[in-house]
Amino acid sequence: MRVNRSSLVPTLLSLLAVVVFGCPIIYTVMYHPISRMASANPLYKELSKNAFMVMSAKVDLAAGRLISFDDAAGKLQISRIVGMPGDEVGFAAGILSVNGKPAGKYPQSALPNSTLIVPQQAVFYFPDFIPDTAESANPGTLANHLLAQSNINASVLYVFDQATSAAQHPELFVYGSALIVLYGLVFFGLGKRKERIVKPVYYLARISVGLNFAIWLLLGVIGLSLGYNAVMPAIYYAFVSWLTFFGLSVAAAGTTLVAIVIFAVLALFSDTEFAAKRLNS
Repeated sequence: MRVNRSSLVPTLLSLLAVVVFGCPIIYTVMYHPISRMASANPLYKELSKNAFMVMSAKVDLAAGRLISFDDAAGKLQISRIVGMPGDEVGFAAGILSVNGKPAGKYPQSALPNSTLIVPQQAVFYFPDFIPDTAESANPGTLANHLLAQSNINASVLYVFDQATSAAQHPELFVYGSALIVLYGLVFFGLGKRKERIVKPVYYLARISVGLNFAIWLLLGVIGLSLGYNAVMPAIYYAFVSWLTFFGLSVAAAGTTLVAIVIFAVLALFSDTEFAAKRLNS
């Protein structure tokens, strides 16, 4: 199939749109970055009864971050990183400390008083709360809470529930709403340039971007109508999660998304007639 020079740039931009805007839904389905497992895990202060999580396959390790991993029985677990490699973790008189600073109080815990240094390529994880019956039978030791970094499946980007509102996270609400608007601009922008894009690429881009646009818009409308204002930040973080699939950190993914928005707007509203004349000259 021969591509003339005037169609080259629009076609390449359409292929880029397929990758950036057409794959997030597929990624969401395959990697489950949005999960309701939080409702079954009451050991962490963010994870309320009706909480949902948006997780990223890109693992950003830092003290305080919630992570997911499979335990010895193959069951998915959520826990919080408390100690990083080289940190000294201690437990005495019901107080967990990291490098000599209190990290949490667990008066009901039967853990023996001890200390350890977190090895390289590992993290120390510990819950925010311990149920009364959780450790009474087998309290274990601090070493039982060490986890190899290679066994971590994902980072938890964002936790939301019915209590989360636009007032609490106005910037995230705006980001999610703007992302849906951008999807609409890309979708309709492709339609206006139909004659300038190679047909197979045009239909691939139009269908993939349109499908994502319809699903995100539907989720946003249904979520807001049911009072789940946090659905908009969740849509934003699901997209950020997709960008981390390429190896970006969460922070870099957020910055990249801003660059994508600027690039997409410039591409959509650029003077295509002028560009075509320059290419043909």
